[in-house]
Amino acid sequence: MRIDYVDLDEGNTPHVTRHGVTEFEVYAAFDTKPSVRRNKGDGTAGYYIVANGIRVNFVYDAEGRAARPISAWRMR
Repeated sequence: MRIDYVDLDEGNTPHVTRHGVTEFEVYAAFDTKPSVRRNKGDGTAGYYIVANGIRVNFVYDAEGRAARPISAWRMR
């Protein structure tokens, strides 16, 4: 899976950052070129990454090669 763009905007940023993770941290997590894993279950976010101590759940747009984060939180 190739991710060329991380899609954070006014529609998803409030939800992504509500667990104390900043927008900068989300972008930084994707910049590390982490392993992408498939989410199990029936949730909206089909994929997730774990990088820099945070987990980011996201939806992938294959046509645009974009990741749209849905939520993020610090790993314990």
